Amino acid sequence: MRSSTERINIAASAQKLDVDNRIPLRYYYRIADNILKQADIFRAEKNIIDLYIMLLRFSSLVSETIPCHRDYGTSLKYQKVYLKKRLINALTELEDLKPQVQQKINELNRIYTYQSTSLEQSAVKNQNLTYYGVTKAVRPAARELGYYGSRTQQLSYSNPMEVQFRRMSLNLLRPKEETLSKHSILGPNGLYGQWQPPRSDKGVKYPSDVDLTPVEFPSLQRPIENELPGKNDHSNSEPEASSIESILSVDNYVNSEKSHVDEPCPMISFEESETAPVHNNVTRQPSPPPVLAEVQDLVHATQASRTDCIIENPSADGLVHSESPLELHIATTMMESFMKLAKSNTDRNLETCGVLAGSLKNRKFYVTALIIPKQESTSNSCQTTNEEEIFEVQDKKSLFPLGWIHTHPTQSCFMSSIDLHTHYSYQIMLPEAVAIVMAPTDSSRKHGIFRLTTPGGMSVIRQCQQRGFHPHNPPPDGGSIYNACTDVYMNPSVKFDVIDLR
Repeated sequence: MRSSTERINIAASAQKLDVDNRIPLRYYYRIADNILKQADIFRAEKNIIDLYIMLLRFSSLVSETIPCHRDYGTSLKYQKVYLKKRLINALTELEDLKPQVQQKINELNRIYTYQSTSLEQSAVKNQNLTYYGVTKAVRPAARELGYYGSRTQQLSYSNPMEVQFRRMSLNLLRPKEETLSKHSILGPNGLYGQWQPPRSDKGVKYPSDVDLTPVEFPSLQRPIENELPGKNDHSNSEPEASSIESILSVDNYVNSEKSHVDEPCPMISFEESETAPVHNNVTRQPSPPPVLAEVQDLVHATQASRTDCIIENPSADGLVHSESPLELHIATTMMESFMKLAKSNTDRNLETCGVLAGSLKNRKFYVTALIIPKQESTSNSCQTTNEEEIFEVQDKKSLFPLGWIHTHPTQSCFMSSIDLHTHYSYQIMLPEAVAIVMAPTDSSRKHGIFRLTTPGGMSVIRQCQQRGFHPHNPPPDGGSIYNACTDVYMNPSVKFDVIDLR
């Protein structure tokens, strides 16, 4: 289920979670339950790498984080016994999985290294390539006159029409420079000589062995990629053909690499799969694909590559020492539905908040429930009440806490200091959790999808003891406390339920 487009680092994926005594101990128990729930899903999907990571996180949480909480000593005995039993089972399974996981990681990292090296080599080659071959120095006179030089020289064309005529003439014998210069209106010396009237005492001798074989000209309407000459050209163009073939091989490799990057990351199957037959004569209308949620607008026509909104810290060994969050898919109509539910409060300049919950499948989270809890609102704050009702809904439907959404009726689209502290507890529960801000009066941006940076923003909020509205110092690495998420997809296929608890 893991992709070979990223190097896997188990240590970075299962880092220790520092305890925060401001967060109730019951929240850490819920974190443990959510981790085991993810492990069960990965186990059912035969995704042994992510299963291994979840078991490592659970073991670290139970043995290193929870015992350090100030309320752990007064917690119920049956909770300790339950966690200890689950910890023993997790450690046993980790030992059994270790050889398989190590083999799979070595295989994926080897593929990643090969692909990275190949891309770097092709990138270096492409810097010295033009449409037909290696770029070489061209005499200024030849470039200005627009005719071909010697066969070992190439001209660089920026005009597509010139490229078409250039390719059509590859099958023709090239005239000599002497012949071209004699027929030039500028004379034998081109632009660098003075014009002289034609002399009548000298005639021009034309070659007698003119090849009158009909030449098949390619259509100007065909794509450029399909009109390069093949191997059956005249022998005089063999140097040209060999260089063209070398370029084609490089371009095909680069295009295959680009298509591999642009497409969604392939899932690694741990079982043999059969390839479905391809029917080229059947045309099907595909459903709209998920679109990356941008900060300013929801829709983008092109499919963008996935980038995470965390701060990655590469070390000298080339590994990324932070875990990239999984993709999060949200229904395209969810924000509009939420704004309709919040309209009465928005008209009175009162904030409204909701809780996002959903499911996990194939390493992707899907928001399938919008929970509107009981809440107390002001013009610049919103506080949920009776959180046990929220937990009851999530447990009953086996949902993951995927973040929250709230309005800024009169303010711009940003994360206030209170918002940052509120979202901190969500992101502690699940690293993929997001905060959505709806700002109907902001003319530049009506909504934003945010997440605290890791580890910078999470560390700043964890160490901050202030309440209310207050400024925060930037993280030690100089980055932002929070970023707009670019790994969240607006998916028209996602269905969601609205659960209003008010």
